[in-house]
Amino acid sequence: MNDKTFERSLTALSIIALLWIVLGSIFFYWVLSIAWVIIIGLVVWIAGGGTLLHFWGKKYMSRV
Repeated sequence: MNDKTFERSLTALSIIALLWIVLGSIFFYWVLSIAWVIIIGLVVWIAGGGTLLHFWGKKYMSRV
């Protein structure tokens, strides 16, 4: 994964996670509590970011 792909993927993931948290807190409060919506958004954000970082780091270290 090159640097630009990593940057765009992480930006898209961040936008999606923040939209999930904000819109989920507004529209899904009757299905899940607001705390669970925020927790799910943060877990996806951290896990997805870690996965992207893993693949980017693997490619980066192979160049060194």
